[in-house]
Amino acid sequence: MKTRIRAVKLRVHSAAGPAGATITFERGLNVLRASNSRGKTQSLQAIIYALGLESMFGPNSGTSLGSTFTTQISYGQPERAVAVLSSWCAVELENENGIITVQRSVKNSRVQQNLVRVWQGAAITSDATVLPREEYFVRERGSAKNPRGFHRFLAEYFGWQLPAVPRYTGGEALLYPEVIFPFLYADQRSWGSAGPRPVTHYQLREPTRRAAEFLLGFAGPETAARRYRLEDQLKKLRSVWGSKLAAVEATASAAGARIVGLPELPVGARARSGSRPTRPTLTGEARLQVLVDEEWVSDEEVLAALREAATPEPAPPVTEVGYDSLRGRLTEQERELTRLGAMAKIVERNLTLNEKQVSILDERISALSDEKLRNQDIKTLLRLGASSDVLDLDATDCPTCHQSLSNVAVEHVGPVLDVDATIALLSSQIRTFEEMRRQARESAAESRVSYRAIQRAVDNCRMEIKALQADLRAPDDFPSTGDIAKRVAAEVRLAEFTRAKEAVQDLLYEMQEVADRVFEVRAVLSDLPNVTPDDDYRRRDMLQRSVRQQLTDFGFSSYDAEFVSIDEETLRPEREGLNLDTDASASDVVRTKIAYLNAIREVADTLRTPHPGFLLLDEPRQHELDEEHFRATLRRLARCSEIGDQVIATSAASVSALSTMLGSAAAHVIDLGSQRLLRPEAREDDLDYWQ
Repeated sequence: MKTRIRAVKLRVHSAAGPAGATITFERGLNVLRASNSRGKTQSLQAIIYALGLESMFGPNSGTSLGSTFTTQISYGQPERAVAVLSSWCAVELENENGIITVQRSVKNSRVQQNLVRVWQGAAITSDATVLPREEYFVRERGSAKNPRGFHRFLAEYFGWQLPAVPRYTGGEALLYPEVIFPFLYADQRSWGSAGPRPVTHYQLREPTRRAAEFLLGFAGPETAARRYRLEDQLKKLRSVWGSKLAAVEATASAAGARIVGLPELPVGARARSGSRPTRPTLTGEARLQVLVDEEWVSDEEVLAALREAATPEPAPPVTEVGYDSLRGRLTEQERELTRLGAMAKIVERNLTLNEKQVSILDERISALSDEKLRNQDIKTLLRLGASSDVLDLDATDCPTCHQSLSNVAVEHVGPVLDVDATIALLSSQIRTFEEMRRQARESAAESRVSYRAIQRAVDNCRMEIKALQADLRAPDDFPSTGDIAKRVAAEVRLAEFTRAKEAVQDLLYEMQEVADRVFEVRAVLSDLPNVTPDDDYRRRDMLQRSVRQQLTDFGFSSYDAEFVSIDEETLRPEREGLNLDTDASASDVVRTKIAYLNAIREVADTLRTPHPGFLLLDEPRQHELDEEHFRATLRRLARCSEIGDQVIATSAASVSALSTMLGSAAAHVIDLGSQRLLRPEAREDDLDYWQ
């Protein structure tokens, strides 16, 4: 949707009375002419300030309107300085959504700068008192998202659907208008670079590229953004899965059991999964197991045995059980206790060995990683032309056995691997040791579960021994304490294990939901194209051809304009292998910037993209563009009227010189003269803040 800047108004109140200026613009090329320091830049800055976009110049940028709007204004002949009481500026815009007028205070004791007033109509060029007005906020949290955020309103007015782009700090943020506007406004201080002014303080990844892609209507960024969002979902799902897996293992371990058949991550959850998964992980296939007589038994068998042992029956008297039977059972339990104690020592020793192995492997992997990093540094140094001294082995330890190599004679070393082969070997060793560490950790985890299960069995065995010893001392007609204790222990264990199993089942059900979601996200990710759409390449090529053609017309002479290309990664103009900003002359950098920004506008018109169709250029004749080539520049810019676009450029050239350079080209020359821009005004204005 094409937007036209209809007018800008600047207004200052002082003790000497009001002063101000109103400038109206037409479609096509507008050349704002004035002598130096007479308000050309101030007029364009007023447009940017009124729209709340001054942070495109930096995170802490205030108004760039100068002291005339904040401190003092000069009056009369001879000039005298008068203190500024209040000031504001406003801009009038028009597009298919209608005419609006946007106003911001610069200095006001009552109204803060971040309040924006919007009139639904031409409040600068017609009567504002009859127009409806709304108020918004800008440069506050939520100004691009919230209903009363002005930049949300402005984006909707332009017809923009601002994309979400990745942030360096994680997550996504909107592509803010401040990031886009450097493609629409080239300020005086930005002419030292061929590309648009970079806006980096929002911590967006590749902000300049994202803005160019948006204005040129690239399809690839949407795919990339969708891929990022899906991968971010997978990252969060991996975290949820990990926490629930830890809860399952802790619950099972507390019940003296272990969980088997449950993977560390569900199918498709890894960051670099291979082929598309055929089915999700099924948590229903996981099983609880309990260590019984040195054998892992399924939860069903354990529950069946516990139910049988916990069946309520009257305890027989001691005489019915028989003292010989009691002594035999006591001897059997004592032997079992001895056996369990021996098992516990073995398992504890295995656990200690596994944990020590994990620690040793951690150290080995760390040493190999350091050695790999050292070799990567050596590779970099050699590539940059360093001498072979960087390969010196003196005072270096072997990364495998950690023995010093300082006394090893070079002639006894034998064939030596080159740096690439060494890095490959180290990478292979790191992978091997990481797999060994994983297995050692699994063994250690299993040993911990086994140790807890044995300890539980030891506790039960001791309890039964005490009960049998009590039976042997009890009167003949007393009920058997051993049988009662055995049944009570079974009841307690049954209730405990049943609760643990139910808790595990609930967690497994939740994990199945996570696994299903992972499977769905991975399937969508697998279907996303991995290449930039051909149409995006076509758009970049169109931009490149337009830039080269304009550079030729504008007199680019640092080298052949055909050497200037649009970089595929940054979408900025470049010369392959060289920094165009420093490799080309200062005037050619200016030519490139004009050609680049204007080419984006022209290509955007052809492709019907979100570009608003206007371009502001402050003093494009920087660095002494010669008259012939500045003439070619102005005439190319004047062609914007053919497609309903608008270009506003400032110049210090005289009206007659501009007329000569423009020739028959359609242009609207606005002569501000040689006096100061802000001049005394007799009457009050409808937009003044006390209205």
